[in-house]
Amino acid sequence: MVGKDPQKSRKLVGARKPRANSAVNNVALAKAGVERPTSLKQVLAIMDPANRYPVPIRPMGANSASTQCTSAVGGTVVDMTGLNEISLLTDTTVTAGAGVTLRELADYLAERDLEVAGAIDLVRRTVGGVVASGCFGPSHNGENAFFASQVVALKVVTPTGKLLSVDNSQGNLLRILRLSMGVLGIIAEVTFKVRPIQTFTLKQRKMDITTFARAVHALSEQRVGIKFFYLPFKDTLYTELRRASEREQPVRSIAWHVKDWGETTVLPSMCSKLSRIVPIAGIRYSLVDGLHGLGHSMLTNTLTESGSSAVEFRSQTSGRFVAPPLRYSSWCFPIENIELLLGAYRAFAQEYYRSNKFRCDMPLVGVRLPADQSGLLSPCFEQPMFALRVISNPHTMWEDYAMDFAEFAQRWGGVPLFNQSRCAEPLYANAAFGTRLDFFRKIRRQMDPDNRMLNPFLAQYLR
Repeated sequence: MVGKDPQKSRKLVGARKPRANSAVNNVALAKAGVERPTSLKQVLAIMDPANRYPVPIRPMGANSASTQCTSAVGGTVVDMTGLNEISLLTDTTVTAGAGVTLRELADYLAERDLEVAGAIDLVRRTVGGVVASGCFGPSHNGENAFFASQVVALKVVTPTGKLLSVDNSQGNLLRILRLSMGVLGIIAEVTFKVRPIQTFTLKQRKMDITTFARAVHALSEQRVGIKFFYLPFKDTLYTELRRASEREQPVRSIAWHVKDWGETTVLPSMCSKLSRIVPIAGIRYSLVDGLHGLGHSMLTNTLTESGSSAVEFRSQTSGRFVAPPLRYSSWCFPIENIELLLGAYRAFAQEYYRSNKFRCDMPLVGVRLPADQSGLLSPCFEQPMFALRVISNPHTMWEDYAMDFAEFAQRWGGVPLFNQSRCAEPLYANAAFGTRLDFFRKIRRQMDPDNRMLNPFLAQYLR
């Protein structure tokens, strides 16, 4: 055992209110009954068919999805944030309730010089949410793409009201439950692999598309994490390259706080203010481009030459990367097309602006995802991918833009994430996932024959 009193259960906070991260999800939430269990026993009672809770029944964590995957119009939303205990720590694993946030988990582990491998953009997400749906970030050591890959055991309350405990000895079932969108049951408890805190080196550069594509090709066989911010109207990328460090590196936590604060709070807030005080689109977007260019140039020159997952998680104090008021949509694309893809996106964004006088006021964000077969519905199950995320402050044109971006993504072989990809067409999703989706549907029908956990949004993909 490690740390102080590792066996002692730790209650982190009281039951939280649902987070208002998606306008669509909030409307659906208002039309559903909301249950807020604080124990496994209460979750079992909710899922017991004899208690007749209105269906569909949908679990919810931080409510950060950009799609209607948690909606339960006429049914029951199960807010899992009350199950927020970290109950067990060993030398190699940590067990946490589904409602523990990633920031809380990182704080707990860092106090004991431990971390969960991987990187993400949203530390306010709950551990149940990151296992049930896609949650990714720039890996630095060749780890799998999704945070859910670090799960070694789960406790799930099935649609028939039974408690199902799954671990690595049932690898196929664990693979099915990861990224399963909560349609196979409510995740109540998660056990992750942990390791001593590891540092990585960070190199930040300003590049054009061609130079970036060459770098991606040159690094294709190396264990390096890649993240970028692309300004299509300036045709400029600000890149981050991360490599595992072979020796101990000093990590400047204050610099990480500044970096995160700038990227997730200052720049979005200033762009939002510009949209209110500068009504002329041409002038406003020119100022937005200048602001992002200046901001990312300054952040590129900060003293964040090394980092760790623990420091990065703990520095994300605001969690505003996809929080209100920002809107977003993410798709995954094959790596080999990255130069053509970014060029095509630049043309798409510029043409959309010429036609509609609207464009995203935040950069396109990209993250390289290693091939990851830890979840059956992993979008990078067969090959490494780049996840691209379009982000904007609220605008009346956002929904139309997200719909057109979905058409763009489908033309370029994009693979959707059911919690993050706006407007993915069901027939296209069938083709993108192929026989894996057919097999998942078969398992879902066996585990939930009465469709208690299937809302209309997910039914179009998973029925």
